[in-house]
Amino acid sequence: MRIVILFAFLFSALHVWGQENLTPVSDDVNILFRNEAAGGIKIHSNGFGISFKRGWHKTGYKKRTLDMDFVSLRHPKQYKQPNPNYPDSRPFFFGKLNFAYMLRGGYGMQNVIFSKAERSGVEVRFNYYGGVNLGLTKPVYLEVLVDSRFDSLLKVIDTRRYDPEDPVQQSVENIFGPGPYFRGFDQMKIYPGAYAKVALSFEYSGWQQKVTAIETGVTLDYFPTAIPIMANVNNSNLHLNFYISLLWGGKW
Repeated sequence: MRIVILFAFLFSALHVWGQENLTPVSDDVNILFRNEAAGGIKIHSNGFGISFKRGWHKTGYKKRTLDMDFVSLRHPKQYKQPNPNYPDSRPFFFGKLNFAYMLRGGYGMQNVIFSKAERSGVEVRFNYYGGVNLGLTKPVYLEVLVDSRFDSLLKVIDTRRYDPEDPVQQSVENIFGPGPYFRGFDQMKIYPGAYAKVALSFEYSGWQQKVTAIETGVTLDYFPTAIPIMANVNNSNLHLNFYISLLWGGKW
């Protein structure tokens, strides 16, 4: 009889210990975080850059979101080429007037389509944003080959801002390579515009308080005055870009 009572006592103790120590409580409890912030890298059809988002829960499945991007913008017709007469020349963008960038700042909503079933699951979200867009341009400088003042048979390198009206710069054979990238930042210009964005994001972090996500979508940028990226070609007011972002952050 004593042995039966002892085994019953041990079984009860082990059962209670197992309930307290072996059950993965953290997997059964879903905590609602009211704030979220994440940032990361972005690649789109005509450039790359960085992205940042700040979210506030409106309900358990909806978030108000602040959306910010800083990305480069290339023209579809720009490409690098070397001077065919100088094997040691460096490739450059012939006909490119300006390096262009976009600084977006907007507001939107994020809706959860499928929530995580478990810690290893993926949360699928539908996002839409809109706001202001500042187009920024920095002029392109080139190393141009010009006649020496002392010997007409010699060529010297002169760093000049690209000018399609300059007779010397109208020929690829007169350009040796790109000039210093950081020259011209004091000549930047701003082109105000607007943007709209729709996307799907997939949040797959294994920890409730962390954010690890991939976002992919489409952005439409509009500028009343077209950003002058290239000379002698059309510079559009509208820019439609597909993009993918990798984001990391946290919740609290």
